[in-house]
Amino acid sequence: MEELYSPKVISELLKKYQLAPLKKLGQNFLRDENIVNKIAQAAVQPGENALEIGPGLGVLTQALARRAKKVVAVEIDKGMVQVLSQTLDGLENTQVLWQDFLKADLQEIAREHFGSEPFAVVGNLPYYITSKCLLAVLEAQAPVLRFTAMVQKEVAERLMAGPGDANYGAITASVAYYGRVRQMFQVSRSCFLPAPDVDSAVIGIEPRAQFDVPREDYTRIVRGLFAQRRKTLQNNMKNSLQMKNEQIQLALEEAQIPANSRAENLSPEDFAKLAKIICKNK
Repeated sequence: MEELYSPKVISELLKKYQLAPLKKLGQNFLRDENIVNKIAQAAVQPGENALEIGPGLGVLTQALARRAKKVVAVEIDKGMVQVLSQTLDGLENTQVLWQDFLKADLQEIAREHFGSEPFAVVGNLPYYITSKCLLAVLEAQAPVLRFTAMVQKEVAERLMAGPGDANYGAITASVAYYGRVRQMFQVSRSCFLPAPDVDSAVIGIEPRAQFDVPREDYTRIVRGLFAQRRKTLQNNMKNSLQMKNEQIQLALEEAQIPANSRAENLSPEDFAKLAKIICKNK
């Protein structure tokens, strides 16, 4: 098994397959063995199944394979799939799927590759699709045990922000429907090759619906109330949710929320309460 933490080995592999890290795919390769092992330990318990998003050269995949019953790695870059055929050679519990994760059917993957058994999801998520990946996993209704993701540090701060915090926004409230996001540890930019411009953090969430309200209703209300962040709830309910003044007044009174509040001041519980009130009358 090749030493994928070595900058020399990384460079030789890329040269052999005539590849270069693609910035558009957020390809920065981990070269810190301690960090890789910490992610693997946080992501999957011994004997569990694991799905990895964007395995790249396979350094984390190798660590996951040592712990997991089976690893399925989803890679969009055909060039990296070729590299993985070399770096994962001999790991019989590992399989690579060449496809766009955002177009993958997690329920189908669970049926086909895990026999519908539960599985953990793990990945180093590119900045430009972080939110989409998070929601794709959380909303898949697949038997996901936990989602362990490496994201930019500022994204982690946004996901963990509370009401009234400047970082609190629609994505914070949307993800909170499934539970609290925990930050496990931070990762310096120096742990990657090439080094990105920012530091990262590893976060975790165990996706379980927290509220007795349909996800689609909750999401519609969150997006509507955050449509114009600096506007009051009253304005957003009128303009984005197309509600009449009388409906707005009755809904806010029933939810016991002041009309001049803004979305950034509402807790996930408040959004769920409003979703239940508004959507029962739609």
